[in-house]
Amino acid sequence: MDTEFLTAQQSEDLQRLSGNPSPFSEEELKDFYLKLARLVNPGACSPKRTDFEVLSILSKDLKRNLGFLCKYTQHSWDEGLLEIQMACGVYSVQDSIPKTQRLEMNTSLGRHLQFLARMASGCSVARKMHAEYTRHFINVEYLLRQMGK
Repeated sequence: MDTEFLTAQQSEDLQRLSGNPSPFSEEELKDFYLKLARLVNPGACSPKRTDFEVLSILSKDLKRNLGFLCKYTQHSWDEGLLEIQMACGVYSVQDSIPKTQRLEMNTSLGRHLQFLARMASGCSVARKMHAEYTRHFINVEYLLRQMGK
């Protein structure tokens, strides 16, 4: 993989090779992540659930978020915009299409291209988020392994 980011699977592989990935004690980690799980997903973390179940739910949520962030950070945001503009440009100069329809299409295209540009400019933030989620995922998976022993 030609990226500096860890996928969820790579994070799991990394965990198997290491001990406690955090400078905090296991008990401190456990307390923190149980609180986080209840804040992030209060409906799924009822008092009837065990700590292991609550952390498992958090792990699944983190893994899902990592999957999204991984796709976001690996997307080539600079590719395709010019092609979209050129294709729509040809459409917008056709006389057979009413002027109002062409103007509406240009307005809509402008909004979508502006959105894509904003998404591309936020990639560094997404990279930082990916790194944080990866760290949390590794910590939670470590705790789950320790609880399973």
